[in-house]
Order: sequence, then C-alpha cells, then structure tokens
Amino acid sequence: MSAFTILEMLCVNLYISHICLERKASAKIVVPVMAGFTLLLVGISSVTLAALPGYGEGFFVFLGFFYLIPLFFLYRYGIKTTLSVMCLSWSYTMLIYLFSKYLGQFFPEAAEMIAMLIIQTVVYLLTLRFFLRLLHERLLYVIVHDQPNKGNMFFCLSASTCAVTFCANWVLLKEDSLAAKLALICTLAVNTTLMYQALYGLTHARRHAVQTKQESLTDALTGLNNRRAFFEQAELLVSGGRPFAIAFIDLDRFKSINDTYGHVAGDDYLRRFARAFTGQFSHQGTLYRIAGDEFVFLWEGEPGAEAMLEEIRGFSVPSANSAVPFLGFSCGAAAFPADAGALDELLGVADSRMYRAKTDSRAAKNTV
Repeated sequence: MSAFTILEMLCVNLYISHICLERKASAKIVVPVMAGFTLLLVGISSVTLAALPGYGEGFFVFLGFFYLIPLFFLYRYGIKTTLSVMCLSWSYTMLIYLFSKYLGQFFPEAAEMIAMLIIQTVVYLLTLRFFLRLLHERLLYVIVHDQPNKGNMFFCLSASTCAVTFCANWVLLKEDSLAAKLALICTLAVNTTLMYQALYGLTHARRHAVQTKQESLTDALTGLNNRRAFFEQAELLVSGGRPFAIAFIDLDRFKSINDTYGHVAGDDYLRRFARAFTGQFSHQGTLYRIAGDEFVFLWEGEPGAEAMLEEIRGFSVPSANSAVPFLGFSCGAAAFPADAGALDELLGVADSRMYRAKTDSRAAKNTV
C-alpha cells in the first residue's frame, strides 16, 4: 500500500510537470521515455528504500529530482524553470503526503495505510485544480516573464520552499533528531527572508513601473501632462460617452521670443504660462502641452465651450517679474459631442477655430 501512495505522488508530480511545461516532443516519444525512466527509478528506489527504516523517512522524494533529466530534453523550458516547477510540485505532494499520513493514524492500525491512501487521493481531487491554476497561471508566469534577477529570486524561493517541506517531513518522522530540527529552523529562516525579498522586489518593480508611466505622461519642461496623456484621457471620455470640451491654445509670436531673448528665456516663457494658467484654471480642468508652443485645456461636464472660451481669453500672464513681456495667445474651443463625435474631428474643429481667431487678431492689428 505504501508503494501505491508513492506511485500516486509520482503520477501527480509528472502530471503537474506535463501541464506546466511545454512539450517539444511527440506523445509517442514522451510516454515510452517517461515509462522507461520510471521503471528504472522504481528499481533503484526499491533497493534504496529497503535499506531505510519505515517509509524511508521521506527521502524517496529526492529520487524524483532525477526526472529533471528527461523533462529537460522532452519539454521546452530550461533547467531553472523546470527545477522551479519540480520544487513547488514536490512541496505540494509532500505536504499532502504528511497530512494524509498523520490523519491516517486516527484509524485502526490495520486500516492505517488504506486510510492514508484514500485521504491523499481525496485531498488531491479537492486541491489539484487550484494548485495547477496557481502554479501555471501565476507563479510560472512570473518566473518565465519577469526580469532575470526576479526570476532567480523566485527560483531560490521555490527551492527554499521545497527544502522547508523536506525538513518538516524529516522532523515529523524523526522527532528526536536535533539535526532535523536545526535544519528546519535554518530553512524556515532562509525561506522567510527570500519571501520578504521577493515581495520587496515586486513592490519596487511595481512602483518603478508606475513612476515610469507617470514620467511618460509628463512634459519634462513644464511639468504638465503631455500629448500622450491628453489622448489617453480624451479617448477614455469619448469611449464612455461623457461630455467634455477642449480649448486649443497657441502662444502668439513665440518664435520671436526665442529669436530675441534666446531659448533659455523661451523655455522660461513656456513655464511661466503653464504655471499662471494652471494656477487660475486648475480647479476647472487640465492643461496639456502637446507641442512646442501648443497647449490643450480640457474640462469635463456640460459647460458651453464658448462660455469657457471667453473666460480663457480674458487670461493673461503677469510680466512684472520677467524681462520678457507676455505676447498673448490665440485659442479655439470645441465640445464633445455637440461639435464632433470623434476625437480627431473635435481636435480639427478646435484647431481651425484657433487659427481663425489668430487670423482675425492679426487682421485687426493690421487694420489699426
């Protein structure tokens, strides 16, 4: 009956490996190779286990790692990933083995082994699907797709978890062994350290990803949201059917600022405009810098574009603390969905109205 218990563990481990690792050989090759290798290990283990007391004190599990040889040649993943899967798989089956063994002791001695096998089978039926989903869809994804240093960390964590399970098995089956207890304490300490290190690595990577995304959506010169951020927000509003309006803003004669005062002064000119505009209108919407001297102001809700446009046109940047005078700007507004039902069309309407306003302004100045 002990042999059936171990054989079931072996079958479950091979099944887990088969599901999690991508096969590169045909079934006609995999099946006979694995069967032949299993017979070879059974012959070796029968001799080995016969020389050990009781159930071999769980040391038979180590023979299972010889399956790394055929798995490496028959499946696509490398040794590190394959070994990670094996470590987690053996940890799973070993814990169930221990649980079944000790729960079986509540039954009469004559029925203990049968009860152990039945309990082990039932627990596999109840937990295997969940374990496979956890290993295949989540942990294996992290190991395979993460950065190399994170993959190494999860490999070490998998190996450490397996070592903890083996040492726990050793302690439970040989309670008077001081060496087994010391080994369990050490492996628990290592496993805990690696676990927190892995959590730190994931948290740091997530924070770095958030920071990188934020930087990709921010204009480095003015600190405003950039063109990409504008399109993401506007597309989100359009897809949700939420009304909003935009004002396309173009700074007048900005080239003359660069030509007369230099590009450093021109950069400061852009920053002055961004600070002053957001200081006055940040509670009503968001200003985006989408090109050199071009900005878009977006506000949500139902307020009419023309009403907001009049308020924006009355805005001016104070020049008291700067040697560079503010030369004004031209703007044109458009509302969704009143003026256009698509973002490109909406931008086109606002842009054409802005250039019409700029042309009218120049014509008015020439007339004067």
